[in-house]
Amino acid sequence: MTTTMQEQIGVSYRRICDIFQDHLRSTFKRIWVVYRCQRRRNKNFIEIILEVAAKLSLNKPLPTALLKIFSRPYHSVTDRTLANTLNDGISIEQILKRGKLSAAKFFIDSTDESVWQDYRDRFPDKCRSVVDEADRIARHEFDLLGSGWRSWGASIDWHVDPKSGYRWAKKFHTELFPVSTLTNNADVKLPYELSRMQHLPTLGKAYRLTGNESYARELVAQIAHWLDDNPCLIGVNWTCAMDVAIRIVNIIWGLAFIEGSPSVTPGFKQRVLVSIWQHGQYLVRHLEFSVRPDGKISNHNHYLSNIVGLVYLGLLFPEFKAAQTWQRIGIKGLVEEMERQVYADGVDYESSISYHRLVLELFTSAALLCRFNGVQLSEAFWKRLEDMYSFSLYVTRPDGKAPQVGDADDGRLHILGDYGRWDRTDHRYLFSIGATLFNRPDMKAAAQTFSEEAFWLSGRDGAIRFDALGKSVHALGSKAFQEAGFYVMRSGTNYLLACCNPVGTAGTGNHKHNDLLSFEFYVGDRPFIVDPGTYVYTADPEWRNRFRSTRFHNTVVIDGQEQNRFRHNKVFGLIDDAEPIVRQWYSTDEYDWLDAEHTGYHRLPRPVSHRRMFCFDKRANTLEVTDMLRGAGEHNAEWYFHLDHGVDAERVNDSLFLAHSGGVTLHMTVTSTHPLNAAVEEGWVSRSYGTKLPAKILKLQGTFSDYCRVVLQACCASDNGRA
Repeated sequence: MTTTMQEQIGVSYRRICDIFQDHLRSTFKRIWVVYRCQRRRNKNFIEIILEVAAKLSLNKPLPTALLKIFSRPYHSVTDRTLANTLNDGISIEQILKRGKLSAAKFFIDSTDESVWQDYRDRFPDKCRSVVDEADRIARHEFDLLGSGWRSWGASIDWHVDPKSGYRWAKKFHTELFPVSTLTNNADVKLPYELSRMQHLPTLGKAYRLTGNESYARELVAQIAHWLDDNPCLIGVNWTCAMDVAIRIVNIIWGLAFIEGSPSVTPGFKQRVLVSIWQHGQYLVRHLEFSVRPDGKISNHNHYLSNIVGLVYLGLLFPEFKAAQTWQRIGIKGLVEEMERQVYADGVDYESSISYHRLVLELFTSAALLCRFNGVQLSEAFWKRLEDMYSFSLYVTRPDGKAPQVGDADDGRLHILGDYGRWDRTDHRYLFSIGATLFNRPDMKAAAQTFSEEAFWLSGRDGAIRFDALGKSVHALGSKAFQEAGFYVMRSGTNYLLACCNPVGTAGTGNHKHNDLLSFEFYVGDRPFIVDPGTYVYTADPEWRNRFRSTRFHNTVVIDGQEQNRFRHNKVFGLIDDAEPIVRQWYSTDEYDWLDAEHTGYHRLPRPVSHRRMFCFDKRANTLEVTDMLRGAGEHNAEWYFHLDHGVDAERVNDSLFLAHSGGVTLHMTVTSTHPLNAAVEEGWVSRSYGTKLPAKILKLQGTFSDYCRVVLQACCASDNGRA
């Protein structure tokens, strides 16, 4: 063997050793992080090993059988075992005799008639709609996640996806993994959504507004039926801790609206107490704590939902022995996740505006419950919460709608107003909550009216504070959320949102789309160029990947490749290929300027850099978008500009497009260093989960070598020719 070969073998051996040592270090770090999380849940070492084994083997018989044994104490709860769950000196009889389910302070006192008189005075138009919605709920008619209005049957089937007809078996929850196979077109979100019980508060409100006991009976009957049909740990509705947490929160809200009703019998109340304890113990033992292979924590909205459920249970039901654990984990986690999941500029780190709304709801509801019950959260927590509201305020378009950047599954913690009728793209109900919490006249101006959600969360005191606030006389300006990578440009009623947002969620990209350097453009008091949204998740992997692909965003595709590669056979998560780089941002009274690029195409055999510059002229109300592509050799490039549903479009020639909407025309002129083919194609826009609407796409395509420069100029005029 030659010396050169020996050296090469030696180098290769050392490299293999280094890789193996790095793998060992990262594996140990990951195991240690997971172990520390598990110990926080008061689990012993054997339980941790069994749970890890069960997850690795999914529904294999032996680990599942052992998990059944360990879960038996909270799987079946008798009167005797329920009594043993209570603190010393507290009996079941004492709890059942008190008028309210919880002795702690809740958001509302539904037995106070003055609350309902104030509600009638403030929301007169909603009194009728609440009753109409409750009547549909009593008939078991729901429109969930694009299902369309349909009946779930005289006896609700809690285990079915009515769109596909697929029904999950009533088996031990680990035996159902994976709940989504990506092959049977079934959408597990449908039974999850129904079993979140977010419709219960509407039944409770109808009971209070009408005095009709049938609404309270229906609310009680649905909970009782669900408990019968979904024993603890049995069935698909016990497979996701996020939905377990949201469900128990909404059961508590629903029952809070019917306190004092004769339908809430002592026997039923005892059943609910058993379920509350089971939900709490389930959450402690199934926290969705996420750790990457390198040991980095990547928790997201699922884990936060678990935490919020524990905050509710720990604060509202201190008579349980486990309540101290629920409260300790919940409040500690609430503070930790605010720092972990929310950037310093107040934006949720999942790179999704819709999920930012969900996370904001979760933090707000839990934080207010803490405040009502004397639990102090840090000033830093409240400051970042206010910044979250500020982001929602600035990112909202002039028409009051939020862009559909990133994933959107219509997720909410609770729906306390307009159930069945709420607009998934309208986040303005949050602004009246933010206005009262932080004394923000600008949020009051954006909210316009005090929302029903704010009424139930902050009560009459919140309404009084809202009324006392002056309205901001200053229009919102442009603003950069640099850590999150969102840039908002405004001039009067014209608006542009540019996306330079990283993969997010600590590099996992669970709800990120390939939207780097994409943008929304709202001009002439209407949306023209928009983000198409999400459509579906696991029910249709092909459509799922289309809507999160680079082609479905207003950016450039090079050589048919994605900015960030999809993970094989996974519809969540992206490979972190593209790093956004912002070269320059500044904003003046005359114009806004953003210069950015990304590295997503640097991985190609012949790397290409995509650099885009936005110039938003506030005086002329025009937009200029300049793309510069650099890469050795010949490359194919495609530009996509997605128009909103209802916007018509025509190609005048290869350099001029016209888009028409409501008597307003957007003129888009293209100049390029290379010849381009131009076309108007058919596309789609999704404004809510499970639905899609036809829309137009403006597409440019061409080849270039080494360098290409393309400029899009867009200006708006009414159809009579005036700007």
